[in-house]
Amino acid sequence: MTTGRDPWEATTTSTSRPTGFGGPSPGPNLPYLLAIVVALALLVPFLLYAEPFGTGDDSVAATGSIATTVAGDTATTASTTGATATTAPTPDVTAPTISPDAGPLQSLDLQLLATGIFFPVFAASIPGDGRIFVLERQGRIRIVDPVAGLSATPYLDITDRVGTGGAENGLLGMAFHPEFTETGRLYLYYTNTDLNSRISEFRVADADAATVDPATERILLQVQQQGLRHRGGMLQFGPDGYLYAGLGDGGMNDASAQDLTIYQGKILRIDIDDGDPYAIPEDNPYASGGGLGEIWAHGLRNPWRFSIDPADGLVYIGDVGERTLEEINVAPLTAAGVDYGWPNVEGTDCYEPPDGCDMTGWQVPTVVYTHEEGCSVTGGYVYRGTTIPEIFGHYFYADWCNGWIRSFRYDDGQVTDQQDWSADLDGAGQVVSFGIDGGGELLVVDSNGSVYRIVAVR
Repeated sequence: MTTGRDPWEATTTSTSRPTGFGGPSPGPNLPYLLAIVVALALLVPFLLYAEPFGTGDDSVAATGSIATTVAGDTATTASTTGATATTAPTPDVTAPTISPDAGPLQSLDLQLLATGIFFPVFAASIPGDGRIFVLERQGRIRIVDPVAGLSATPYLDITDRVGTGGAENGLLGMAFHPEFTETGRLYLYYTNTDLNSRISEFRVADADAATVDPATERILLQVQQQGLRHRGGMLQFGPDGYLYAGLGDGGMNDASAQDLTIYQGKILRIDIDDGDPYAIPEDNPYASGGGLGEIWAHGLRNPWRFSIDPADGLVYIGDVGERTLEEINVAPLTAAGVDYGWPNVEGTDCYEPPDGCDMTGWQVPTVVYTHEEGCSVTGGYVYRGTTIPEIFGHYFYADWCNGWIRSFRYDDGQVTDQQDWSADLDGAGQVVSFGIDGGGELLVVDSNGSVYRIVAVR
């Protein structure tokens, strides 16, 4: 493995060639122009940000025409590595069973766990731990106990170093080390007061600690940003023990996502158990040259939320679109160097130029939907919980603008069993993120201030 870069070695976006927005510029990619219009129409401003509540309009949330395409085979297969990173356990892919006395599944519902959280953007947990850790955009992590509710004392407060200017900056992502109970290490993605992207490690002496000392911060990577939007922000450990991080293109609408000498518009993959401050996995596509060693995938506009399903070895990426299309991409973790096409393509269409673009070598999206159905995709997770076996293996995702929640299964490279849960889960509002609790159940985060658990109605 090669050692990672000095965390203070900043990179700049390539020379921009701004273009007019052909459609709403979505939020988390939060789509503020559209959000303000919707909020005014509903007369429900969201505090200082004018974020709209969910429409609850079944006509908007209806299934509609979901265009589905199977992911292509353009990815480069990564070689086997002799990595020393911590390996996470692989979940059982066998669907759980429940007592026949439980009765058949009638529908899904939302169980409110906490409300009154200031602009929550993500929820994380520690397997086997009942606490839910909710990120507030301005720089605090709040603890939610499913029984006792929201704790008044933040788990961590770094508001002194988090910048929230613009629509999409702030504390955006969190991941616990796969062996957190032994190492006490957790990782955050946030934008600093200069609005540059930062990935940092924090430590606790005891995994049961009620608070984290902000002084334990160790900065791993800092990326200088030019634009104000499209920060990405997702962090997740893969079953290989490596940390994956998503960065958007910076909102410049230029070719940053295709430039392999900068971090924007990429998913990175680093080994935080080796090197100083980290190491580059030897099987990363550019570990030996041709691009930044940290890059694992590129050609992404704003992968606001992605997730890795270790049971099937697949990564699911929700990439927010620009003019007309939103997309979900599914690819195997054994593939590296995948080009998702932005800004040459948006979904299945040419973007720059608007027609006649070269579509050779880019990864075909797994699911796309148009801006007639929504405007900002919120990627989710594959359900691997134990209480609702009927949805075991379903990947859940949402649209932040229109408030609907859908799911599908991905089997043998094919999308199957597409479902629209909007009628059941219509109280979720503006779904800014999903999460997984300590028992493996699915969480829903509403940017208006609430966190829910998806439960069965029998």
